[in-house]
Amino acid sequence: GSKYFVLAAGFVLWLLIGKFRRMAELEMGYWNIRGLGAPMRMILEYKEATYKDSQFDSFEGWFGGRKPEILSKNPLANLPYFIDGDICVCQTNAVFGYMGDKFGLNGDDPRAKLRNSELLCEVMDVRNGMIDVVYPFRNVCRSSDEFKEKAGKLCDAPPLKKFEAMLDFHGGDWFVSATGPCTADFHIWEMLDQHKLLGEEMDKGYILDGFPKCKAFYERFRALPTLQKYFASEAYKLPLNNQLANAYFK
Repeated sequence: GSKYFVLAAGFVLWLLIGKFRRMAELEMGYWNIRGLGAPMRMILEYKEATYKDSQFDSFEGWFGGRKPEILSKNPLANLPYFIDGDICVCQTNAVFGYMGDKFGLNGDDPRAKLRNSELLCEVMDVRNGMIDVVYPFRNVCRSSDEFKEKAGKLCDAPPLKKFEAMLDFHGGDWFVSATGPCTADFHIWEMLDQHKLLGEEMDKGYILDGFPKCKAFYERFRALPTLQKYFASEAYKLPLNNQLANAYFK
């Protein structure tokens, strides 16, 4: 009997050591800006995960430093990336999908999972529209004057109607699940916040006032207890966009 007890205890200990080792090996990597990194940081903070936040503040730090190491783990090496033990995930929505599976944030049933995937694609379109305006390399705003003009137009007609319609169509407090945020909610919140801040920068007032359901979601998400540490942290105070690429809107 004692032999089996020792074996069982050893097996349980092995499982626990493996669990904690995997938790300690979580790492996300991104530029030292909010950008695409912010919703991933929020997911990890929301789930109170232990992780390393690798932030790169120079091209050399990424291309000459960490990227060659990531390439040895995944030929698709890019920022952002997410490492979980011996798994290395690259490409933004793949990272969201992996995090959603790991933390149970992809939706409770097939329909919810589909809606979460749809919204991740939709919010990426919204982000790309913002990128077109704030970075000169996109050749949409080739000067600060063009930026002011087109940023003003973006604030006058922010691309949030579909999110408002989704909340109205499905009802509830969150975009996907009735019980709390899923991965899409985190990226949507980040883009609502970025448009809100752009509106303030351009003296356009509180642009979420025109989208009452999105505004209520924004405030509800902002009050989540396990995210208060993040909102008080230096990570939330990072620039929105990358000065290495001469962003007009920081």
